[in-house]
Amino acid sequence: MSTRAKLLRRASVLSVFVALGAGGCQQPQADVQLADSEVAQYVELVLPARLEIQKFLTKPVSFAGDGAADGIEVILAAYDAAGDLTKVVGTFHFELTQSHVKDSIGTRLAFWPVAIKSEPAMRLYQDRLSRYYEFPLELQAEHKPLPPGQYVLSVWLHLPTGRRIFDEYEFTYDGQGAAPVQPR
Repeated sequence: MSTRAKLLRRASVLSVFVALGAGGCQQPQADVQLADSEVAQYVELVLPARLEIQKFLTKPVSFAGDGAADGIEVILAAYDAAGDLTKVVGTFHFELTQSHVKDSIGTRLAFWPVAIKSEPAMRLYQDRLSRYYEFPLELQAEHKPLPPGQYVLSVWLHLPTGRRIFDEYEFTYDGQGAAPVQPR
């Protein structure tokens, strides 16, 4: 049997299960194993393969609404292996460091872990129209307000498969007023 025929057969079996589920019948539980090479290939195909911080949208914001930058609003996109926007499952680690001319490492100002391991968590952070993820990240009191300077925002996504993907954004903040954080 050809690969195309196998895929069509699986699609028709899946449509029967969906139809049964829609009709109120109990849908049988599928025994999904990552050891199955086709399942593993599918998982690798649809899981994020690349992150991209949206540099023109990510910015310092004011949680208090007073114009003082007391956080960062991070907008990012997750792309699958085919280069299409995809949903995310895993744990994000965001880190904000202030760069210094003499010090190549910089000073860590904040670290925010954000787990997305359920549909409600996904819906909380994903903008359904753009399919980008929005993370309003507030600074701790000792780092408020954000002073003018050079910054590096780093993000790691730890996937359930153990793989990690990364992106980084270097920006300058001039200390001018910050827009209020967008309500969610």
